[in-house]
Amino acid sequence: MRAAILIAAFALAACQTPCPAPDTGPITRQFQCEDGSELSVVFTRAPDVARVSQEGYTTVELPARIVGAGYRYSDNGVELRGRMAETLWQRPGAAETVCRVIAQ
Repeated sequence: MRAAILIAAFALAACQTPCPAPDTGPITRQFQCEDGSELSVVFTRAPDVARVSQEGYTTVELPARIVGAGYRYSDNGVELRGRMAETLWQRPGAAETVCRVIAQ
């Protein structure tokens, strides 16, 4: 009897609905920076890039870089890196600034 119950339990477990695929669409975040600027960042997968818009500057598309924790996107002296709701932003010729996600 126990064997029949175990077999039925395993059969039911095998029939579970698979997990839904993770959302791979673009994610847009708005950041307020300590230097007074605002960033609009669109994170995409395939390719894994961050498109950063800042008023008064040309929009840049930064490829992902390997990092131990958090995220890092950089190219030609422009860098966006961080964890969770805080990011560090740097452009050539400008000091690095801390930016925080604006509540959405």
